[in-house]
Amino acid sequence: MSETKNRSKILTGFLAISAFWPLILSHHPECDKFENHTINIGKVRFCIGCFIGYPTAFLGIFLIDLLNISNIIPVDYFFIISIILISTFFMSPLHLTRVKFVKIIQKFLIGLGSSFLFCWIWSLPNPPLTNYFIFSYTFTILIGVMNFYHVYGFLGTCYKCNTPFSWGRCNGFDAIRSNLTKFKVVNFLYHFDDLSKQVEERKKRKNLKKPD
Repeated sequence: MSETKNRSKILTGFLAISAFWPLILSHHPECDKFENHTINIGKVRFCIGCFIGYPTAFLGIFLIDLLNISNIIPVDYFFIISIILISTFFMSPLHLTRVKFVKIIQKFLIGLGSSFLFCWIWSLPNPPLTNYFIFSYTFTILIGVMNFYHVYGFLGTCYKCNTPFSWGRCNGFDAIRSNLTKFKVVNFLYHFDDLSKQVEERKKRKNLKKPD
């Protein structure tokens, strides 16, 4: 039996996940259409939203407590500050974050706003368990909305491409396909070819129906 057949399903699954390591860090394909969404540190690409926003939020929580910001800004104002900062999220659907530097600043402000919101919730005069539930529900909704928009934007960009969802051929997935081959894992990305053809045909039909 071949080496591949002798491998356990657990090992094969681990190797398949490992093949997607570039995408796990960047959350976007290595495609010029997504260049504005990532930053490079050395040869590694990172998602701007995650690797700017989340660290800023955690660092902000630490610094707000360490520097006793509540002695300078009353805690009651934390909620207002958080809403103002987090509302910069709407710069994305308004296409104001096409410049990478602006996007980085936006993610920083959202992260900072999240830290003020976290501190405000935990300052509420409620039992700790109540504040924990408020925190859990609030941030689940907040992160859920942002991730939904992220996925929607990702798929929307792929849909507009000349070869929509053709991840088995798209150069943005070259590194992943190379890893799958190196790890001797079946390249299941080619299974999207049928979907890609269907979307292409649908787009052609829609274009034919458009008035001249």
